[in-house]
Amino acid sequence: MFSNVETNKEKINEVFNRYIESVFPSKEKAIEMLMSGKELVFYFGIDPTGPDIHLGHITNFLTLKKIIKLGHKVIALIGDFTAQTGDPTGKGATRRSLTEKEIKDNLQTYLKQLYKILPKGSFEVRYNSAWFKKMTLSEFRVLLRQFTVQQMIARDMFQTRIKKQESISLEEFFYPLMQGYDSVAMGVDGEIGGNDQTFNMLVGRDLVKTILNKEKIVIATKLLENPGTGKKLMNKSEGNYVSLNDSAQNMFGKVMALPDEAILPFFGLTTEVSDQRLNETKDRLANGENPKILKEELAFELIKMCHGLKDAGEAQEEFERVFTKKELPEKIEEYKLKSQEGILEIMINSGLVESKSEAKRLISQNAVTINGETVKNWENKVNPGDVIKVGPRRFVKAI
Repeated sequence: MFSNVETNKEKINEVFNRYIESVFPSKEKAIEMLMSGKELVFYFGIDPTGPDIHLGHITNFLTLKKIIKLGHKVIALIGDFTAQTGDPTGKGATRRSLTEKEIKDNLQTYLKQLYKILPKGSFEVRYNSAWFKKMTLSEFRVLLRQFTVQQMIARDMFQTRIKKQESISLEEFFYPLMQGYDSVAMGVDGEIGGNDQTFNMLVGRDLVKTILNKEKIVIATKLLENPGTGKKLMNKSEGNYVSLNDSAQNMFGKVMALPDEAILPFFGLTTEVSDQRLNETKDRLANGENPKILKEELAFELIKMCHGLKDAGEAQEEFERVFTKKELPEKIEEYKLKSQEGILEIMINSGLVESKSEAKRLISQNAVTINGETVKNWENKVNPGDVIKVGPRRFVKAI
């Protein structure tokens, strides 16, 4: 028995609140294990397929915070090996393999982002390359024997691709086995992940039972989805997400740009506001209150959690100054002009856009201004002191 492990059933029940979609083998079994007094080991995995961790992951982190408070051990598993394959979940085509360098670059700020939600020192960090790089072909063959082709091919996304006569690489086919083996390698008692990861997590559950002869809890959290369309509200591949790496100002602006129907899912799944306040927000929205006010409150809560109270207040003031009063931001990044640079080159070199085609598209959409005047052509001149604005939130001052 571990004296620092909480066994109060009421407090344990708080883990299974509004963030949770389903529990395997059952909520009752999970509660029984959590009430045993034994320190359990839970993990969540994240593949560094991009440099950002977005708000869609927060549901997992907020659940893990509750488990840490109960006195259990949590492992943050960075899938630096599996990221080279890329999880095929929800993908309609084979993903491009990432190089080790790309993965290493993506990892640069991962821990810094995680610490914004889970306190530093409250969890252990591991990397699955530690065991996969050492795995022999003989060991992998033993792993392959644990599942049949029929079991894997039954997966919804594979079935969809087959019906559309789209290819499935063998590497992708083995991804659930690789993710499942993570549970065996670490000897965990439980795993937490988004509902779209249920298949992969249950593969791990079966492997733990077969190879280690022990029980593994699977907690699947709710996905951050638009209730009207059913589509994910945070999507890395489409570039429309709010990153934990975003500045307080950018985060505020992105939240304000969310569709109105995203207000309740975000309040419910990405914040720690009380159930009472969540219900009050539902009532206010139903009674016709201006969604802008509620989105401001949402943005404030998220920034307070990720950046702190001071930054939340300053971001709200900045938003009011720039978007409501149409004034310039208090702080604008400066860019030193070089000879022979036109507006297109400046937009690219200053980081306002990623490519010349994007710059041209934005100019053609009247989304670029210099000192408040809309840029009409690609040859527009820029002088020292000019402020270039791209879209609603990107500014740079030429010097």
